[in-house]
Amino acid sequence: MRADEDLRSAFTLVEMAVVLVIVGLLMMASLPALMGIKTASQRSLSQTNLQSLMQATAAYVQGNGCLPCPTPANIANSATAGFGHVRGDSSSSPAACGSCAVPEGIPPFGSLGIPAADAKDAWGHWITMRVDPALTINFGIAPPFAPCLSTDLPPNTVTPSCVTLGASQKGLCRSNLSSASRITVQTPAGTSPPSVQQAAVIFVSHGVSGAGSFFALPVFSNSNGQRLSYPPTMPGCSTAGGYARCNGDGNAVYVNAPLVQTGNDPFDQILIFADRNTLVSQFNNGSCQTVW
Repeated sequence: MRADEDLRSAFTLVEMAVVLVIVGLLMMASLPALMGIKTASQRSLSQTNLQSLMQATAAYVQGNGCLPCPTPANIANSATAGFGHVRGDSSSSPAACGSCAVPEGIPPFGSLGIPAADAKDAWGHWITMRVDPALTINFGIAPPFAPCLSTDLPPNTVTPSCVTLGASQKGLCRSNLSSASRITVQTPAGTSPPSVQQAAVIFVSHGVSGAGSFFALPVFSNSNGQRLSYPPTMPGCSTAGGYARCNGDGNAVYVNAPLVQTGNDPFDQILIFADRNTLVSQFNNGSCQTVW
């Protein structure tokens, strides 16, 4: 009698199948939420790394009186001399300031004093860095802040460099700078509000696909300096679907578009940028209070 009761109290195959189907449906229903949490976490980590890069750059400016030039992407490989240093300089003590022939590349994390991991986003792609090359030269004043004072002018000779730099500005704040490679950041029409801003430095995470970011891993050693390709169906950067292309085409114009994670041409890039006023005033110095 007890054996018959045990059999009757056990699950049948049909009941087991129903339970499994229900569990599967619950898992499928929760998967988008779990993926959303993962994506949000990855974006948060990427934003943290971008902010770390910007703070390290501001500290570099305060200490050296110039912006750091990126590491050229074609040598962004741990087996290559100059990896992680300004301008890709292979010397043991590269000069902090100087001409910047390649203003876009990999953040020079070694020169900035941060780990290599902080120069990548949460998806393992190198973050793109671009600087205004007019601001990487040595202005002779560190920290490079504030307009000239009357005490800086002749016959006072305490700070004669303020006069010799011209334009009545100190260091990075001088106003007679080249505009040949100036960075502009556009907020597209249809956003609130559309705008065009000038930037001294910009960092870009190219999102989950990494399209537009530089190859910079030993396994891709023969492709360093090239960018991960965009989907062939993505339109040009003049349209909303192709804004991601705008930030990987090698020029100094960037688009800071709203986040779009659905559709065939999503925009999930993260941009962080700063003008001279922001960089110079990061550590309680006066801002430049002047335009380029």
